[in-house]
Amino acid sequence: MEDCRKCLAHNMKQYRQILGISQTTLAERVGCSTTLIGNIEIGKRFPSAENINRIANALEVKIADLFSDEPESMKVMISKKELKKKFEKILDKAIEDFFRESTI
Repeated sequence: MEDCRKCLAHNMKQYRQILGISQTTLAERVGCSTTLIGNIEIGKRFPSAENINRIANALEVKIADLFSDEPESMKVMISKKELKKKFEKILDKAIEDFFRESTI
Protein backbone atom coordinates (compact mmCIF):
# COMPACT_ATOMS: atom_id res chain seq x y z
CA MET A 1 0.00 0.00 0.00
CA GLU A 2 1.52 3.26 -1.03
CA ASP A 3 -0.90 5.65 0.70
CA CYS A 4 0.01 5.99 4.37
CA ARG A 5 -3.62 6.73 5.31
CA LYS A 6 -4.83 3.50 3.71
CA CYS A 7 -2.01 1.53 5.27
CA LEU A 8 -2.72 2.97 8.74
CA ALA A 9 -6.45 2.34 8.36
CA HIS A 10 -5.93 -1.24 7.24
CA ASN A 11 -3.33 -2.09 9.88
CA MET A 12 -5.25 -0.49 12.75
CA LYS A 13 -8.32 -2.53 11.90
CA GLN A 14 -6.30 -5.73 11.48
CA TYR A 15 -4.44 -5.31 14.79
CA ARG A 16 -7.68 -4.46 16.57
CA GLN A 17 -9.37 -7.56 15.19
CA ILE A 18 -6.41 -9.78 16.07
CA LEU A 19 -6.59 -8.48 19.64
CA GLY A 20 -10.34 -9.05 19.62
CA ILE A 21 -11.19 -5.52 20.72
CA SER A 22 -13.88 -3.17 19.47
CA GLN A 23 -13.42 0.36 18.19
CA THR A 24 -14.91 1.51 21.49
CA THR A 25 -12.33 -0.39 23.52
CA LEU A 26 -9.51 0.94 21.36
CA ALA A 27 -10.88 4.48 21.74
CA GLU A 28 -10.94 4.05 25.52
CA ARG A 29 -7.34 2.83 25.52
CA VAL A 30 -6.25 5.71 23.27
CA GLY A 31 -8.27 8.34 25.12
CA CYS A 32 -10.25 9.51 22.11
CA SER A 33 -13.71 9.07 20.66
CA THR A 34 -15.00 5.94 18.96
CA THR A 35 -15.94 8.19 16.04
CA LEU A 36 -12.30 9.19 15.58
CA ILE A 37 -11.17 5.55 15.56
CA GLY A 38 -13.88 4.68 13.04
CA ASN A 39 -12.97 7.63 10.84
CA ILE A 40 -9.27 6.70 10.90
CA GLU A 41 -10.14 3.10 9.97
CA ILE A 42 -12.11 4.24 6.92
CA GLY A 43 -9.46 6.77 5.92
CA LYS A 44 -11.65 9.80 6.55
CA ARG A 45 -9.39 11.25 9.27
CA PHE A 46 -5.67 11.10 10.02
CA PRO A 47 -4.59 11.12 13.67
CA SER A 48 -2.23 13.58 15.28
CA ALA A 49 1.31 12.47 16.10
CA GLU A 50 0.26 12.15 19.74
CA ASN A 51 -2.70 9.93 18.84
CA ILE A 52 -0.55 7.79 16.53
CA ASN A 53 1.72 7.13 19.50
CA ARG A 54 -1.27 6.33 21.73
CA ILE A 55 -2.79 4.04 19.10
CA ALA A 56 0.47 2.10 18.74
CA ASN A 57 0.69 1.73 22.52
CA ALA A 58 -2.94 0.65 22.79
CA LEU A 59 -2.42 -1.97 20.07
CA GLU A 60 0.91 -3.03 21.60
CA VAL A 61 2.88 -2.42 18.39
CA LYS A 62 5.61 -0.11 17.14
CA ILE A 63 4.52 3.02 15.30
CA ALA A 64 6.35 1.79 12.20
CA ASP A 65 4.16 -1.34 12.20
CA LEU A 66 1.09 0.81 11.74
CA PHE A 67 2.51 2.08 8.44
CA SER A 68 4.20 -1.06 7.15
CA ASP A 69 2.83 -3.01 4.18
CA GLU A 70 3.56 -6.35 5.86
CA PRO A 71 4.39 -5.77 9.51
CA GLU A 72 6.23 -8.67 11.11
CA SER A 73 4.49 -8.03 14.42
CA MET A 74 1.13 -8.79 12.78
CA LYS A 75 2.39 -12.19 11.67
CA VAL A 76 3.65 -12.86 15.21
CA MET A 77 0.34 -11.77 16.76
CA ILE A 78 -1.62 -14.03 14.40
CA SER A 79 0.70 -16.95 15.19
CA LYS A 80 0.31 -16.36 18.93
CA LYS A 81 -3.47 -16.20 18.59
CA GLU A 82 -3.57 -19.45 16.61
CA LEU A 83 -1.24 -21.14 19.10
CA LYS A 84 -3.39 -19.94 22.00
CA LYS A 85 -6.49 -21.46 20.35
CA LYS A 86 -4.69 -24.78 19.92
CA PHE A 87 -3.59 -24.81 23.58
CA GLU A 88 -7.11 -23.93 24.72
CA LYS A 89 -8.51 -26.90 22.76
CA ILE A 90 -5.90 -29.24 24.23
CA LEU A 91 -6.56 -27.94 27.74
CA ASP A 92 -10.35 -28.18 27.33
CA LYS A 93 -10.03 -31.79 26.18
CA ALA A 94 -7.69 -32.65 29.06
CA ILE A 95 -10.12 -31.15 31.57
CA GLU A 96 -13.06 -33.03 30.03
CA ASP A 97 -11.08 -36.28 30.10
CA PHE A 98 -10.05 -35.71 33.70
CA PHE A 99 -13.61 -35.15 34.91
CA ARG A 100 -14.95 -37.99 32.79
CA GLU A 101 -12.40 -40.40 34.31
CA SER A 102 -12.87 -39.11 37.87
CA THR A 103 -16.65 -39.70 37.83
CA ILE A 104 -16.38 -43.33 36.74
